[in-house]
Amino acid sequence: RKYVGEYRNGKFHGEGTFTSLDGDKYIGGYKDGKKEGKGTYIWSDGGKYVGEFKNGGINGLGTKILSDGNKYQGEWKEGKTLTGIIYDGSGKILYKLLNGERQ
Repeated sequence: RKYVGEYRNGKFHGEGTFTSLDGDKYIGGYKDGKKEGKGTYIWSDGGKYVGEFKNGGINGLGTKILSDGNKYQGEWKEGKTLTGIIYDGSGKILYKLLNGERQ
């Protein structure tokens, strides 16, 4: 694992890049050692999330693009999709989510 970025009181704080042992990478803000604010998370399989983080996890508005090209754009709560739209790789709407339920 590797971290390049700012520290405060011995913890990741400010802007930084963290790469895990399995190849996942996070680029963005940290607060008191946890992911916070705007950031990008790239999975080793090619999937990517760009958006908001809070308390170390995916929370708020963002877009996740899967390795197969499908995309979710909307709101997240504690890493789970909440309200938004799922698109296929060509940009066609597959379905919508409202409060975590498929519409």
